[in-house]
Amino acid sequence: MEGATIMKCNRDVLVVSCAVGVGAAAGLVPAQAHSSGAIFVQPGQSIQAAIDQASPGDTILIMPGVYQVCADSTNGLVIDKSGISLVGLSTPTERVVVEKCDTQRNGIVVVPSEHKDCMGCHESMAPPFALKPGIDDITGCAEPALHDVEIRGITVRNFENNGLFTECVDGFRIVDVHAEGNPNYGIFPTLSRNGLIARSFATGAVDSGIWVETSENVRVTHNLVEGNTLGLEVSNSDDVELTYNVVRNNSIGIAAFLLPEIYDIRPGAKRIDVRHNLVYDNNKPNTVPENHPLRPFPSGQGILYIGVDASEISGNLVVGNDFTGIVLADFDVVAPGEPSCGDVCGAFQEDQDARDNHVFSNLATGNGLHPGSPGENPFFFVASDLALLSPSPTTTNCFEKNVFDTFFWLPFGPTAPPDCD
Repeated sequence: MEGATIMKCNRDVLVVSCAVGVGAAAGLVPAQAHSSGAIFVQPGQSIQAAIDQASPGDTILIMPGVYQVCADSTNGLVIDKSGISLVGLSTPTERVVVEKCDTQRNGIVVVPSEHKDCMGCHESMAPPFALKPGIDDITGCAEPALHDVEIRGITVRNFENNGLFTECVDGFRIVDVHAEGNPNYGIFPTLSRNGLIARSFATGAVDSGIWVETSENVRVTHNLVEGNTLGLEVSNSDDVELTYNVVRNNSIGIAAFLLPEIYDIRPGAKRIDVRHNLVYDNNKPNTVPENHPLRPFPSGQGILYIGVDASEISGNLVVGNDFTGIVLADFDVVAPGEPSCGDVCGAFQEDQDARDNHVFSNLATGNGLHPGSPGENPFFFVASDLALLSPSPTTTNCFEKNVFDTFFWLPFGPTAPPDCD
């Protein structure tokens, strides 16, 4: 299927192009356009019709209420043009809510216009996003196709798979978006850059509440994530900042990964900085299915870095996580065996260890007090406030000015952390 999709067949790539263009739902009153470049939508009118009507630079203003757009069986809303601002005029007591119609899989998708028929190429929008027979595995977009898209003040609720995602977008702003009860992913940009996710809320994701994947220069700040398997996840991305977020009651609070499955799409995971976050009580049981890639990960983890380089973890409050507080790890240590990386395995193996990370000025106490039994958690012996699971003496990870009680260093066991020169 030439030019139809760019989603890979594995859990870690929702490299998606999956929107079917839709017009106004039958029987709905058209939205009202104004000469100022604003289009107003009221309950009973079609948000999608307003998007289709809008030109680059226009703002779509949506009055509070619950909206369903049923013309597309896969997606609630589709933005496939640049320069659009979709703004819900939510108040503290009444929000703009986009809800699933029938069995729609995705809430809001921001994708290039040529990447529209996801279910024409994929058997499912849930991990591992299996391709239909005869569809080639395709890597991502060479350059962003969409620019300057804003989504603000909207709740995306109870879709079959995913809440809101962007693909191939340069310049996105996701502000005050609530992703609630979307089982796979709440809010996530993929193959995108120069973005902001702020003052948003994500809960109820079996995978990640907020996920930044194969992207660059993204700021994730002042969000609340709770009740997910992973609260905040960053994978195979560079120059990402996670600051001033509240991360609680997930299985794992914050995770940054270098993943082999998408190394061919974006190699490396560098300069992923986690600063001034409140990460506490991430002890939700890990209940993902047995065949899910996250199944081996014990719950009770605060901040987990695997294979990430040249990053900073500083000024965070990390408390009350039953297994670990802050962990730096090589990929081979936590996932031994042959990685799934195809033709790029040689390069991945050279890049898989965690290097040149700086962990400083964190308060990490009261972690690792309830790691579970060896039968429940094969890594129970790592339980600690701070841990370094990297046997190489040349990786130059260092710790300084942290407040903590326990430290574990593989292969040396409980010891003092390596200082910074």
